[in-house]
Amino acid sequence: MNNRVRTVFNRRKQASATTCAAVEIVVCLGRERFYFSIGIFLNTTQWKDGIVVNHPKSAIFNEQIQKKVTEFERIIIAMEVNGDDMTTQQFKTYLSSDGSNRRNFMAWMRERIQSRKMREGTRKGHLTTYKALQRFGKFKTFDDVTLTHIYEFDMFIREEETYTSTGKLIERSQAAIHNYHKRFKSYVSEAFRLGLIKDNPYNRFQDKRGEKGKRPHLTKDQIKQLIAIREESADRVANKYLDFFLFQIFTGMAYSDAKSFDYTQHIITVDGHDYIDGHRMKTGEEFITPILPYTQKILERNDYKLHITSNQKYNQFLKGVGLALGCSFPLTTHVARHTFACTISLGEGIPKEVLQVMMGHSSIRTTELYAKLPIEFVTRNLDKKLFHVWG
Repeated sequence: MNNRVRTVFNRRKQASATTCAAVEIVVCLGRERFYFSIGIFLNTTQWKDGIVVNHPKSAIFNEQIQKKVTEFERIIIAMEVNGDDMTTQQFKTYLSSDGSNRRNFMAWMRERIQSRKMREGTRKGHLTTYKALQRFGKFKTFDDVTLTHIYEFDMFIREEETYTSTGKLIERSQAAIHNYHKRFKSYVSEAFRLGLIKDNPYNRFQDKRGEKGKRPHLTKDQIKQLIAIREESADRVANKYLDFFLFQIFTGMAYSDAKSFDYTQHIITVDGHDYIDGHRMKTGEEFITPILPYTQKILERNDYKLHITSNQKYNQFLKGVGLALGCSFPLTTHVARHTFACTISLGEGIPKEVLQVMMGHSSIRTTELYAKLPIEFVTRNLDKKLFHVWG
């Protein structure tokens, strides 16, 4: 308890051994004081050294008092974090007449989205979640951040009909729904830590991550087919896109990392072999990946400089390539990274612990998602006698 939030008893000096008076919490900000009654009335024999004594409900009352004191201390911290005027009048804006928090939650969340340090692409995703919450319309105040409303929001984003700019209906996958909750949960948790809500309803919400373990990737035959397309192509623009995609496939680099690749700064040589030594733009994690023979060939024919002018045109181009390869899934830049993990690395027997460093994963659990996939590794190393053991 700090000197800005204190408990007081018998402030008006009216209590006696037979007459009760209120226990109050006083909030002191500057020269102003705000007194808040929590509905506990005691006589002078039931209060000693700032706690309730000699009362059948002493333990319950003391817990209620401490919870309210902690809540008020958190509100003051929140006022400091938000840059509010440190006045009792501003403090009251966090409360309604019954002591509940009626401050505008959506306005607070919008301000936190703008002020948090994050990549602009990440911020865009958070704003997408914010707009979905606006359309849902039930999270107006901090008191509205309840478990019931979170379950209703979950139903809303599952059933809401939204469309692309071309009029195509968007069907949200379980993984996409999980991302909505993941972003929203970070703000709900922050509000709880700051004392803006009394409990964190996400601690009781059951959210399924979705089918993120299924990561589409190209097979070895499809990679060979893609290389053949590149070798036979005379289209200068198409070749730039093909080389960039192949570079991602043979290095495992994400689009943003590959786009910022600088040969003069990111190449190191160890025991006669070249490696790319860099940091993920998304997470800041270090990654080290070898320059394979075909990677070297890509670099040489592009004068060691890979350049894509438009991400949108790149993705459009990849859709056409996906059709040419007969892919049953959309071909994206993420597929290149997954292909490096599954076909180029794990499929050739690279240990997942080594792959973790090559991919720049902060957790081995992320890498293990790929470890379930490469059938090439299993089929090549499986003793064929096993097929006859239970015959």
